Amino acid sequence: MAEKKYTDEQKDEFFRVLDRGGTVRAAARAAGVHENAGYNWLRKTGLTMQRATPRIYPPELKEQFLRLVRERQIISTVARELGIHRPTAYAWARKAGISTSEARRVNLRREEFLRLRAAGLTRAEARARVGADARSATDWDKGITIISRGRIYPDGRIVRYPEQNNGDVSERRSRAIGGSVDLNIVEKVIHGRYVSLLEREQLQDLRRAGLSIRRIAEEMGRSPSTISRELRRNTVSTRGYMPHTRAPTLGQAASQTASAEDPRPRCTSLLRADQT
Repeated sequence: MAEKKYTDEQKDEFFRVLDRGGTVRAAARAAGVHENAGYNWLRKTGLTMQRATPRIYPPELKEQFLRLVRERQIISTVARELGIHRPTAYAWARKAGISTSEARRVNLRREEFLRLRAAGLTRAEARARVGADARSATDWDKGITIISRGRIYPDGRIVRYPEQNNGDVSERRSRAIGGSVDLNIVEKVIHGRYVSLLEREQLQDLRRAGLSIRRIAEEMGRSPSTISRELRRNTVSTRGYMPHTRAPTLGQAASQTASAEDPRPRCTSLLRADQT
């Protein structure tokens, strides 16, 4: 049997750097392995990475693109001719308020829905036939076209959904597996009943040290059921528990969505009796 080219320690170091926001190349360099080996390990564990550095285009190219799109009313062809990444091109057009024929591409479910409505079916019956949700069916009835982060109304108006606003606190972005996260959100202690990011990192260290769940719970001052549930929910790959990674394709820290997934404590019977 051939000897392994890299040691388990190198593999652990690679994933440690990667989990803390490093790129595949940076993690491979830190572990002293070839980046192809890093990508191979990543693929086998079921994790993915997005582009490390964003593409940068000169302002003149953006102006030329928008001018040609307004003239020719097609985004993909102009983007291909100018060598612009398609998602970037569509984002530019969307922010500029340009709506082309591609934004109004044929939606087979919508066409079937409208055909059923014309045949006399009610909105509920038609949407049940095509498997659409109530909001989409209402929009289709009103002639509204749904686009990314917005809507196009029959009179040509384009309404954009507001961007997320964190108030006066500036974002502190950091790369993670599958994208980037705002560190202000990640490090924020949501509530004492939720496991914080620092506790997740401590949990990973104690788990790697071989401590049992009950011993870890004693060290962290948590219930053993809380530790068990945290390990079960957030072990997202064959690499085991990774505190900074919630799902292979999301690249978000687990604490970002913990409050949305864990319901608040139920109202007690005594409180319900007082309310009645």
